[in-house]
Amino acid sequence: MEKTTGIDLYNKVLSLSMQIPNVKVNREEFLYNAFSDFCTEQELEQIIKENPRAVLDLDLIDAVAENVISTARNKVSIISTLTGIPGNPIASAGLGITDLAQYYGFCINVCQKLAYLYGYPDLMKNGELSSHSIDIITPMLGVMFGVSSASKVLADVTKRIAIQVAKRIPVMTFGHAAWYMLIKQISKWIGIRMSKQLFAKSISKTIPVLGGLISGGLSYATFGPMATKLAKNLRIDSKVFVNMQEIVEDNTNDAQFSEKNSNS
Repeated sequence: MEKTTGIDLYNKVLSLSMQIPNVKVNREEFLYNAFSDFCTEQELEQIIKENPRAVLDLDLIDAVAENVISTARNKVSIISTLTGIPGNPIASAGLGITDLAQYYGFCINVCQKLAYLYGYPDLMKNGELSSHSIDIITPMLGVMFGVSSASKVLADVTKRIAIQVAKRIPVMTFGHAAWYMLIKQISKWIGIRMSKQLFAKSISKTIPVLGGLISGGLSYATFGPMATKLAKNLRIDSKVFVNMQEIVEDNTNDAQFSEKNSNS
């Protein structure tokens, strides 16, 4: 396999991940199924129209988030175990990156689900995740993989999205080069972590049968804590989705204050 590192590996793995079925999440369908056992039809309609955070107790959202993480953790571990069984050393690198793409497919899937649970609007347009949507998901992946700047970037993204939803802006935009530079930096650091994972998974695939157990064990051990870390960050930031109009007013006041000071 041609050696790739940093942002190149990140883009390559993401491209493969996006081709995997069921990576993309239908927000309306997901929220309906997630809360159908706990809410009335009227509440479900309101949840979908607004967001769960504006309608439901946080404890219920947390419980559903834990179930989402547990289910995904079990699935990714089983698939990683099965794909890790081949013991052909020549094919191990290629199989390793395929396994990595499967793993990140689950990560992207759980990012969307947790984001929707804690208030995010639909990230898909015409049934697809655009490159801009991936830019929004990238800080979430950064939080999962322990990139130091990702939590702060994600908090900023969440607030900006809440403001734009409240203002009924149809397309989420962020509009300044510095933000996109931060996203690229996060992508680079995720890519570096990917290269370490790829090495470990490729090595495990050279060991027949046992390699599958090692790969599955690694996935189980890492996925749960990483997804839980993201859920905690989204939970903290989700207060902006409770009363978005208040956030808009605060943001407007801050902007007017800054403008007044700059003109003084």
